[in-house]
Amino acid sequence: MAGPTKEYDVIIVGGGINGLAAGAYLQKAGLKTAIFERRDESGTFCSTEEVLSPGVKLNMHASLLMPHYGPAYVDLELERFGLEPLAPPDSKYAYFYPFLDGNAVLFSRRDARETYEAWKRISPKDAETYRRIANFFGPTVPLMAHQGYITPPSDESFLEFLEAQGHGNVPVLPKDWMWMTGFEFVDALFENEQIKLAVLSYAGTSGLDVISSRLSGPLVVLNFLTIFTADGGYTARGGSHDLVHALVRCFVHHGGRIFYNCPVEKVIVEGGEAKGVVLASRATFADAAFTATKAVISDVSAKPTFFKLIGEEHLPLQARVALKRFDYRGSSLFTNYYVMSEKPDFACARKFPETNNTYVYNFGAETMADAERLVSSVMLRDQPPDPPVVWGAAFNYCIADRTQAPPGQYTILTWANVPYELNTLGGPAQWDELRETYADKVEDVLVRYLPNLKSAKIARYVNTPHDYVRRNPHCGGNMHPSGSFTESQMWSWKPFAGCNEPHTPIERFYICQSTGTTNYTNLGAGTVAANVIFADLKREKPDWWKAMAFDGAKTLLAREGVTQRFTVD
Repeated sequence: MAGPTKEYDVIIVGGGINGLAAGAYLQKAGLKTAIFERRDESGTFCSTEEVLSPGVKLNMHASLLMPHYGPAYVDLELERFGLEPLAPPDSKYAYFYPFLDGNAVLFSRRDARETYEAWKRISPKDAETYRRIANFFGPTVPLMAHQGYITPPSDESFLEFLEAQGHGNVPVLPKDWMWMTGFEFVDALFENEQIKLAVLSYAGTSGLDVISSRLSGPLVVLNFLTIFTADGGYTARGGSHDLVHALVRCFVHHGGRIFYNCPVEKVIVEGGEAKGVVLASRATFADAAFTATKAVISDVSAKPTFFKLIGEEHLPLQARVALKRFDYRGSSLFTNYYVMSEKPDFACARKFPETNNTYVYNFGAETMADAERLVSSVMLRDQPPDPPVVWGAAFNYCIADRTQAPPGQYTILTWANVPYELNTLGGPAQWDELRETYADKVEDVLVRYLPNLKSAKIARYVNTPHDYVRRNPHCGGNMHPSGSFTESQMWSWKPFAGCNEPHTPIERFYICQSTGTTNYTNLGAGTVAANVIFADLKREKPDWWKAMAFDGAKTLLAREGVTQRFTVD
């Protein structure tokens, strides 16, 4: 009856998966931690709901689960707390890109050599280029990934990186590759147009901004050519929200407190330091103040975090200017969900039968001109591309997890990249008018690659970019609330110049949205925030806090009798 405890070591604003990961680390390590979430459920963008019909589980956003990439999978014992990652049984491949001539470009989910052998069927010359890239970068991938999961990039590390490239230490790449766009980089590396489109589409699942930007574009493409061609993503038994449940169970098991229906109105800042939070008047504990003695963390996007929760008056001029220019473009999603009465059967499976047992794919662009049309439409915030190009990703859930639909039924999703703003059509609200007509256009493209959709379709459900904003107003219309991954919002100036996440211009105030990752389901941002806060407090890590990147992946693949390999030879 006296009400909740009002003082904690750490307070976290937002119960998304990275806020939960940071909280679970810190609480497990002995810091008294509380999470305040505006909704009545954690994981806004990592949810699974039966919005179409009972028994049909639709993953409303996050679908490519990669917690096994990072240390959190092992350190937080996520399997112990119920997470069960699932990939299609006996599947070699993580991703494929189909073409209307029956070809398909495939990427392995476990072994770079499998990617190499698959590419040889399309372009032996480009397969050899891939071989050189994988052999050069492969031996260092695990260590580089681990470093990205425990420490944020710094200005010093960026200068060291530039210095290394200036001395020609990457002989397999074209000259001046760092200052190319993703388009230019792929065009310079490869010869075959289908290989080019497949690589760009795979990297494009992180957002179209990465392939149209300089520096960040080539880096993300390399990421997908090295890490992602030797380890693929998973779904989870029962859907993506299973990851959220595991994180919540871990956090609460170790003594953490989660306050639902408790939106935060303000972060208390005194003397340039974050001291706690004040809840909104509509919160369960209306207008209540809570104190944080060691740190406050925001798992909310940059603009609402600093303009609303902190307030401009507490920010230095450089941060205020950078925030005014903060960019959310490049990754808005238009989503078609389907329930089918039979297993999806792709046209390209006649030549490449492996595709019918592969979890992730894209489709739509048959030429580089199609891809350029897509990027121009989205980055100009103009009109959705017509015909659509599905480069946000598409997922074949039930070949991995039969529990996500009733017996005899299958669910699939397509994410089409589109502009959120619709500048020439009257603004984002126009998506309500375009919903079904644009969904029909996406479907018209899809059936050319998946012909049995016509006869096997039971039902369709549609989400527009505006629906995602209604669901999470902090996302700015972007699939990643951390904003665009452009050259001005990356490395030590992510999310913006003067704010090297997880640090911020405010003492004892941290953010955990995007550090070291273009896929937030690997929990990298939450892991980095926890590491940095523990270091700032000059605390020694407990013995359990020691996992390396990919330790979880090795465990999962070992159960299949497979050894993970990042090199071809």
